[in-house]
Amino acid sequence: MRISGEWLLCGDLATRPVITARVRGANDFFSMEQFLVDSGADRTVFNAGLLNRLQLPVSLPSSDESLIGVGGSGAFVLVTTTIELRRDGGDHTRINAVYASLTDPLAIGMSVLGRDVLNFFDVILSKPRNEVLLLAPNHRYQVLSG
Repeated sequence: MRISGEWLLCGDLATRPVITARVRGANDFFSMEQFLVDSGADRTVFNAGLLNRLQLPVSLPSSDESLIGVGGSGAFVLVTTTIELRRDGGDHTRINAVYASLTDPLAIGMSVLGRDVLNFFDVILSKPRNEVLLLAPNHRYQVLSG
């Protein structure tokens, strides 16, 4: 399985690796979202805009759960849903889970695809080759010298 992303030129003129995915909302409505591919993030986090578009019920995290990143910590809720990643060839891979979502609209501009999802794949981020790839069987990669 191969899922292709892209290097996206963002508003601050930084180029970042992103994967576009569909996220299931209320009444089986799907919202398209660009996710920053972040191998340093422990978990996938939705931004407040995506949470609002999904219109799904949320739950509060337990008192021992927190989200801490480069910008510090922030208030968040939990939402159960499905992220659908489009495979090369057109069909989708579905990942059902409880995801975190920040509630402050200014906290993060882009939702983050973290290791809770990325650990299912070999992740290749190659700016020189302009590639953002998630690979799982039957795809593989090989590193060659020279």
